[in-house]
Amino acid sequence: MTCKRIPFFLLIFTLFLAVAACSSPEKKKEKHYQKALEYINVKDNNAAVTELRSALALDPKFANARYQLGLLFLRQDDPRNAFTELQQAADLDPNNLDAGVKVAEFLLLSNNKAKSRKYVDQVLKISPDHTEALILLANLELFAGNYREAEAAVARVPDAEKETDRLYNIKGRIQAAQQKWPESQAMFEKAIELGPGNLANYRTLLLFFQQRKKVEEVERLLATMQEKFPDNPQSYIMMASLYQAKKQMDKAEQALRRAIALEPDTMAYRLMLLDLFKAQNKLPEAEQELRLFLKDKPDALELQTALADLLFDLKKPEEARPLMAGILAKNPEHGGANLLKAKFLLSEGKVREAISLLTPLTTNYPKWPEPFFYLSLAHIEIGQAELARKAAETALQYGPAVSRYHALAAQLALMQGESETAGKEASIALKLEPRNFSAAKILAKSLLQSKKFNEAAALIETIRKQVPDDIDLIGTLGLAYLGLGEKDKARETFTRLLELAPEDSRALALLTPLVAGNNAGKATRFVREQIKKTPQAGGHYLLLAELLTRQKKHEEALTALKKAEELAPNNPQTYVASARLMNSLGRTDQAVQELTELLQKQPDSLPGNMGLATLLETQGKYAEAKEKYRKVLIIQPNFPAAANNLAWLIATEKDGNLGEALRLAMLAKQALPDEPHIADTLGYVHLQRQSFSLALAQFQQAISAKPGDPLITFHLAQAQYGIGEKDQAIATLSELLRKKESFKERPEAKNMLSLWQGKATGKMPAL
Repeated sequence: MTCKRIPFFLLIFTLFLAVAACSSPEKKKEKHYQKALEYINVKDNNAAVTELRSALALDPKFANARYQLGLLFLRQDDPRNAFTELQQAADLDPNNLDAGVKVAEFLLLSNNKAKSRKYVDQVLKISPDHTEALILLANLELFAGNYREAEAAVARVPDAEKETDRLYNIKGRIQAAQQKWPESQAMFEKAIELGPGNLANYRTLLLFFQQRKKVEEVERLLATMQEKFPDNPQSYIMMASLYQAKKQMDKAEQALRRAIALEPDTMAYRLMLLDLFKAQNKLPEAEQELRLFLKDKPDALELQTALADLLFDLKKPEEARPLMAGILAKNPEHGGANLLKAKFLLSEGKVREAISLLTPLTTNYPKWPEPFFYLSLAHIEIGQAELARKAAETALQYGPAVSRYHALAAQLALMQGESETAGKEASIALKLEPRNFSAAKILAKSLLQSKKFNEAAALIETIRKQVPDDIDLIGTLGLAYLGLGEKDKARETFTRLLELAPEDSRALALLTPLVAGNNAGKATRFVREQIKKTPQAGGHYLLLAELLTRQKKHEEALTALKKAEELAPNNPQTYVASARLMNSLGRTDQAVQELTELLQKQPDSLPGNMGLATLLETQGKYAEAKEKYRKVLIIQPNFPAAANNLAWLIATEKDGNLGEALRLAMLAKQALPDEPHIADTLGYVHLQRQSFSLALAQFQQAISAKPGDPLITFHLAQAQYGIGEKDQAIATLSELLRKKESFKERPEAKNMLSLWQGKATGKMPAL
């Protein structure tokens, strides 16, 4: 087989085609790029974007095209895409210093200081006296607290650029950071002198005056700004903020309306006006204003969402729902509309559905405090205190000036018995919004919890001048009088409360002993009289059942509890109380049935699951009991009683998972460190793991809190024996058995003592 020779002219022709094929895309991309530049010159930005994209389709690493595309996105107010393109341009071509500086600015604005510094260093390595990069470097050093380095960066700026307003602006900020106030103010004023047409210079000086609390200077400067920039809404927005802080709401409204008139298409200004109305509790006025705005901008989703949310607050769900549904139909991922949907779910008691909607909102909008606020409320509703606290903390982190966030933090602290923290947060809430009555009530309750009864009563009396018939306040006042020992005033207060809210069973429970004393018959008659007035109050029957139980009228008590169940079928207390009474009467199977009925209606009822678990444990149905305890811990992961009881069951079963038992016992111990039964459980787990020293410490704590407890004493003796204190162990167990006290483990203790004594004397007990 021979090779065929290719004719010379054919070879040349083939090479020509190859070169043409290689050079054609290069020429095409350049053609698109040049065309884009022409479009940029005539400000046809959309056409320029199309041409640049065509060039990049041919060569994704075309740095100049990426750079120009980034600049175009900046002009089109699309920062996300602008950043992406400029970053690629800077990475592809480090010599493009402008791209590098712009990327560094983006990163600094997004608080990514480390990456910003990387691009600044990249620019300064190529051009050490690059003014923009040096200014960025000065800012980076300033944020890091490196004031000398910041000043050194400013000093490196070329002399030709030093007498500029932006240089004096940053010099002023460096001086202010070091609390050199006169020098700082002089620098800011010099910046205005050099750049009188730059609003940012005035804004910096304004912020300086605000931080220094120089109110008169703030007002004068704002007036100057409005005179200098009559067509710029920013000065009016800042003036509105000042007036609002000074509670001059009419002037704040005028300033906001001026800003809206200057930029009617900026929805944020309109929403600020609505917030101003809402801050004054002028919800009808806010609705009227919103509807007027929507006539101008009927397709603005922000305004539609604001109206739907406002209608929800005005208790007009029939109007709010269709608006919300329309927004979600256009944009299923709309944050505001989804938040409103979650609020609807919470109002309907669909807490877990609300949580499933709020959780992704907190992920998608990690710096938006509102979803965290409502997520905290949802967790409170189902007893998840720790999750509620974390969500509330995040809401406060991103909304530190919002009164209701502080009120929520106060409420959570109060629930956890942290009265000092509750009072502090409630006080902040009131300072931010003096009309926040919920915060005022929490403050009163925190004083009550701290046993500062006089202060609590005085505060409530002050608040009641504005809301004389607030039921919650009257109840708290009654408790304050009880704390002060002023029973007559307490009786009058709770009587007034029952007049306003005859169905308030807690008020009835507090009033009854004040009326009847220790006379159970008189108390029963008093409660029956109240039931005649309000026969539909299920809670009253619960109280009646409790009084009847004290008098050993068990069947009448069970009848009262059945009536309470009929009237309040969703109240778990009635089922739990019935089950407890039935169990005490030896009707354990009926008690189990009662709680099973509750769980059919409310599968996630914590008292229902906990009560049933306890009953199943007393019946010896340990596997079923463990299942229910685990259910409780799913509902509330740190519920100490469930963790303790489950740990005990695991530790006492053959081949139980002692690692899991230890984890659960430690969880319970962390929640209730001084509870003797929990200490005993933890000690028993250590005993089973043969960690005798650790076990002994727990049993000693438990017995000091509950001296003479036979089971704890038995466990203590075993721990003593385990660490080698055999004589002490024998003495402890002997003393226990001498008391003749009956306890379940007595036979086991007796055998153990015999065994120990036999080992001590060398004589083993007979089998």
